[in-house]
Formats: sequence, structure tokens, C-alpha cells
Amino acid sequence: MGERAHYVIKEGGSWELYYSQRGGRSIELDLMPGPDYATRFARGQRPEDGWMNECECAAAALVDLGERRLLWYSHRIGDPAYRAAALAAMRRTWPDGWRLGWAYDGLREIAGAVGQDERGVRRWSGVPVPDGVRTPEQFMAAMPRIRLDPRTYPPGCELPRELPFGPPPVRPSVGEDPPTLITVVRDGVTRAHLTGAAASMVIENGAASLDAYRDWPPVTSWPVFPDEGVHLDADTRTAGVWTLRTLDRALDEAGGRWPGWRWAHWRDRYREHLARAAGAIALPEPDPAAGLRRLAREFERHRRADAGARSAASVRRAVGVLASAAEAADAAEAAAAAAA
Repeated sequence: MGERAHYVIKEGGSWELYYSQRGGRSIELDLMPGPDYATRFARGQRPEDGWMNECECAAAALVDLGERRLLWYSHRIGDPAYRAAALAAMRRTWPDGWRLGWAYDGLREIAGAVGQDERGVRRWSGVPVPDGVRTPEQFMAAMPRIRLDPRTYPPGCELPRELPFGPPPVRPSVGEDPPTLITVVRDGVTRAHLTGAAASMVIENGAASLDAYRDWPPVTSWPVFPDEGVHLDADTRTAGVWTLRTLDRALDEAGGRWPGWRWAHWRDRYREHLARAAGAIALPEPDPAAGLRRLAREFERHRRADAGARSAASVRRAVGVLASAAEAADAAEAAAAAAA
């Protein structure tokens, strides 16, 4: 995924696009101080005429000054406690009247919010067929590393201008951290599984993939909290999905991939999933106090590395908010320990 980021500043009927090679690493910290600092920071990055696609972009933010709206996401935040702390802190550091939203559909949602064709930022959907190439034989001669299935593309047929990718297969986790949680209900029994594939890929694999989970080993406990989850109830043909990252419009196409199924979008509400998992897997409870403390440390480290940020009044306000929140978390934790 990398660490690249886009920033969009919208004012009135116009907007400006900026790019950072490493901004995805710390976008939440650069947005934390509020709209004035976030706008100045974004305009200090490299102006761009063209967008990355969603595979390349680890994080992005739209600051709409006219509508007083912040829309953002990051693929670099997987810890639910840290993410919750960042969202809570930003609700205090951004002024009243601003709408703060997570772009659950990622870069497509941000591009669409400024009137751009979302297809222009969609991840690569296929292999373009070079000009002058018309048949499978010509294609494989021009691109010898790619073999075409003759059942799909018989010899001598005319190829389309793009050969579409199928969705990547979903496989059991081999230690990816954090994983995606999949729970499957079949004949009243709930089994939990883990995969390194994104939740959007689970959806894109469609209902035909459901039988594959029968052969997966169930997972009854895991030491790391997942950052995405999909619940599939084969008995009622209902499903739900949540994410701390993005779904990239996968739910828009779920009806065609899961005919007859009803899907719920739980946004970041992972407890909706766990309530339906019926205790099939034991996971560690996210620690809000630890999330606040980590956010305070990360913000202070980030601030020290940026001479411009150290002098900004909005940054100093953010430091005060985080310091008081971390102190309150420490005090609550100490009180709970004393009462135990």
C-alpha cells in the first residue's frame, strides 16, 4: 500500500489537489490541529493535476472550507483504540459546525465529493490489450508472461480492449496482522475464520465462495483485534460488514455477487459483528486509555519533528486536548485498579 496520500482543498466551486509521498503515515496527526492548520499543511504539499488510483493511495483527506466538512480515511490505522482516540480528539479540536466523516468508500468517495468521475481512481480492473493486438495468440506473443485460458478466450477470437481481473481468492490467514474476521453461520452453527484479504475482497468473491469456508480450520481465539470483519449467515442469507479502513464501493456491487442476500453496512461498529458471532472467537478488548496514550505520544513525536507545527496555536490546543485526555485515562485506570 505504501504511505502516499492525497489532500483536497475545496472552496466554493473550485478545488485543489495535493500529493505527499509519505503523508499516509501520519495523516491523522496532520489533521488533528483543526481546519486552519490542516489547510496550510495540505497546501504545503506538492500540487497535482492527476489522481492516484486507490491501490496506490494509503490515505486521503478532503477539507471543504465552504461546506465546513472534513472527509478522510487512512489504511495505516488498524488499531481500533487508536483510531477511536484520533476521531474523539478531532471532534474536540475541530470547531463546532464542522462535519467530520470517515470515507468508508475511500478515494472514490473523496473524488466523487468534488465531482470527479470515480472510475478514474478505481484500482486497476484489468490488463489493457496493446494497440494492434487482436487475438489471444498475438497477446501471448506480446506479453509472454501472461497465459490466457483457451476456454475463456478461444484461439483466433477477437479480444476486448481490456482483459478483466477476477477478484483475488480469499485464503486462510497465515499470520497477517491485523487480519480480517469472517464468521459463517450454517445450520445454526457459527464458525470464525481469519484471512489476510480485505473485507471488500471477501464481498467481491461472491456467494460462490461460501462453500470454500467449509474446509477452513475454525479459529476460536486470536491475540490481535481485527481491523475488518464480515458476517455471513447462510441460514437466513443475510450478511454484514464493518471496517476501520475502506470498502471501495464493494457493497454497491454486492447484490450482483450475492443474489438473494441482504447486506448491512456496520461502518466501524465491530460490536454489531461480535454480537452475531455468538462467542465463536475470543478477541482482546480494545483499550481506550491505551489508544489515547499512544495518540498523545505519536502526536508529540510528530510535532517535535516539524518546526512549523511547534509554533502553531492550533497545534498547541491539540496538545492540550490530548494531554488532558491521556491524564484522565490514566486517572480512570488507576481508580479502577485501586477499587479492584
